[in-house]
Order: sequence, then C-alpha cells, then structure tokens
Amino acid sequence: MALTSCAQNNSNVELSKNSGVPNGRTLFLKNCAHCHGADARGEEGPDLHKLDWTDGQITVRIRNDKSGQMTAFAGKLSPEEISALVAYVRTLK
Repeated sequence: MALTSCAQNNSNVELSKNSGVPNGRTLFLKNCAHCHGADARGEEGPDLHKLDWTDGQITVRIRNDKSGQMTAFAGKLSPEEISALVAYVRTLK
C-alpha cells in the first residue's frame, strides 16, 4: 500500500491499490466529515447510512451543489475520486 503526503494538511493519505487515487473513506474524512460527521451519521449534513439513491444520483449530488445545502466538488475532486466516494457511501449500513 502506497502512502503520499497531502500538501493541504501535511498528513498521510492512503491510496487505493495501484490506482494512485485516495480511497473513499480517506476522501470522505477530508472533504465530507465536517458536515456529515466522521461516522457519516449526520451533523450539519444528513445521515448517509442506508441511502436509497442510485450511484448516479449520489454522483450528481457530489459533483454539483445543492443551493444552500451542499458544496459542489466537481472542480475539487476528479471523477475517479467522486467514484471512490460513491463506493464508500455504498458501504455505510
């Protein structure tokens, strides 16, 4: 497993095997936990456990903003990173 230094906060970011893309949980903790909570049970943002949305709906919500409710990540995260986040959200039970 490779590790790389994250320039924004000088912490190590775990990379998914052979892809060079940070894994979904690492991305979630860095980009989403401040609103959804580290356990994704919701704080400012909603609980993401047992989400009944399609992968496409989750992708659109991450990529685009929801006026006054969620920041758009299209310019901040690559399509591969967004896919990793969707995969992580799918693991939340």
